[in-house]
Amino acid sequence: MAEDGMLNDSFYLFVEVAAQRTMQLMRGAKPKLDVRAHKYSTIACAEVRGDLIPWETVTDEQIVAELAEKQAVVEEELQAEIAQADLARAEVTPAAAKAEKE
Repeated sequence: MAEDGMLNDSFYLFVEVAAQRTMQLMRGAKPKLDVRAHKYSTIACAEVRGDLIPWETVTDEQIVAELAEKQAVVEEELQAEIAQADLARAEVTPAAAKAEKE
């Protein structure tokens, strides 16, 4: 779809980028074009056709790397919570054991 200035990869990408831009406009983003259209979707399509909206495709490797990074962060947070819970339990246990002996 290189003609019309549409995204080169596919019409699906054009629609996806235009839909996301439409949502941005609906939430109050300023239009990058001075068009007479009143519909957010029309403005968004014109902006995407005019190559005014930056976008990039993400490869599978990038997705896997991002997910692995997020998983590492979650695991670190979980380990910290477990360590903190173990520490709290260790502080409580001696007093509880003392009460049981009495």
